[in-house]
Amino acid sequence: MVEMAPVLVPRILDGGAPNLDGVGISYVVIAIIYTLALSAELYLLWRHRSAFCVQIRNIKVVFAAVSMLHVYLVLVLLVYPQNGAFPCSAEFWVMSVFLPSGMAFFQACNARVLKAYESQRRLQKNFLEGARKKKLSFTPRGFWEAWLDLDAAAKVYVGTVVGLIISFIPTIILFFGSRRFHASYGMFGPIVGAIQCRRGAEWVPSILIQLFWSCMVGPWILWKIRKVNDVHYWAWQTRLAIVAGLPGTPLWMAFTYSKMSGMDAINKYFPPAGWFIPSLLVCQQVLILIPLRDAFKSRPRESAESEASDTATLTSTTSHSSSIFEAKKSPQIILNKELKPKASMQALEFSIEHSIESLISWAASREFTAENAIFLREVRNFKKKWGALRIVTTSQRRQMFTEASLIFFTLINPFTAETPINIEYKIFRKLQQTFADVEFDPYMPKSPGTAPTSPTRERENVVCPWEDVLHRPASIDSNASSSSTASTRSIVPSQFTEEIFDAAFESIKYLVFTNTWPRYVEAELAKSPSPSP
Repeated sequence: MVEMAPVLVPRILDGGAPNLDGVGISYVVIAIIYTLALSAELYLLWRHRSAFCVQIRNIKVVFAAVSMLHVYLVLVLLVYPQNGAFPCSAEFWVMSVFLPSGMAFFQACNARVLKAYESQRRLQKNFLEGARKKKLSFTPRGFWEAWLDLDAAAKVYVGTVVGLIISFIPTIILFFGSRRFHASYGMFGPIVGAIQCRRGAEWVPSILIQLFWSCMVGPWILWKIRKVNDVHYWAWQTRLAIVAGLPGTPLWMAFTYSKMSGMDAINKYFPPAGWFIPSLLVCQQVLILIPLRDAFKSRPRESAESEASDTATLTSTTSHSSSIFEAKKSPQIILNKELKPKASMQALEFSIEHSIESLISWAASREFTAENAIFLREVRNFKKKWGALRIVTTSQRRQMFTEASLIFFTLINPFTAETPINIEYKIFRKLQQTFADVEFDPYMPKSPGTAPTSPTRERENVVCPWEDVLHRPASIDSNASSSSTASTRSIVPSQFTEEIFDAAFESIKYLVFTNTWPRYVEAELAKSPSPSP
């Protein structure tokens, strides 16, 4: 019976009996328990999919990455119990196709924070840029420009597809051409046992692909998000996940190709591929637990803010200096006395009217919700511009409708806006019906430098984000012809007024009040220096 000890070596996959000793059963139990726990976590994440902190992460991509990594993790945990039932050829396909795909989806999840960061920076600079597109030119330069215009997540998606196609071809050639995986046929490679099968040059392409995703794409994302410090801890989640994924491939290579006696002793009970397990565990958990934590925290915040809005007023008699002094004794007191008046609806309305740019800047860099504050600013400017006119001429009404159409297509419509605001469907449906006859053309005009200052007859029902009409003064041309007057009446609905966005404005204002505004006020209070007593 002593002669059977080598059968327990997990890397000798020679078709022997399964290893159902204490170690093997422990691996099976761990795989089952962790699978159940992970399923429960994913279920909770799905239940909270409507939370903003979950929506911005794209739950479908998260599920795909976690699931693909988990299948590989379970296979690795079952290597020792299966023993010879886990052939070298199966591990080759898993390492060459399945694991790289899981790592690619994982990096795509990480790249989404960079996508959101870049999108918010564009919004803050000029919200029209996100809706602008360029027509693809089928030339090498055109393809290169199209690649540069892709966001970070899209580049990772394209890289995933291209990488899988490129890697799949040599994988097929190496598998069917090498005699390491099958002794009956092949064109190159020796006929070897289970241990040597896993140490051949045929594994080099899969190693290079894993190194590419973990040691090149991962650090690239880390460098690009080095300045991101959001309130959802998305950037820190990405940093933890990427750093955790770095040591897996080097450790696997070391324990696979090393001939040190100490490493061989470990390989008897812990397969070299098992060194991916710590990385996979951390990668999976940070993708799930951090957004779950943020989702659970947002619920009591919303109820607390609604209570604060009922009792807080803008004209608080609490002195700032005394509140700061008391904060040294009790931070909760400063929250009650300082936050409530500053976080009131009146304070938000005052900020929208006079100083909304600081709120936009904070929302873009910390919360990734700048589109809401930008929409409030644009509607405010729109109503100020057109509400002040006592009499609106035909040309002015046409210009007002064009500006309103541009706001709708670049900030509201989910099919054309890069980052659309989140409003109730009945409000959106009413706006959609109002602008149903308007065509949105996102592509750059052939001669943008000669863009007309007013809609031409050919483009009178077309709005284009390359033509910034929002900052033009109200037209004073009242000498409209009968044909232009009839055209305006046919394009502009009779129910259209400068109050077209009022319902959406109130909806977004309340959304900002219950989510962004309290965090912004807390951040501003934290930055304000405390006076010496």
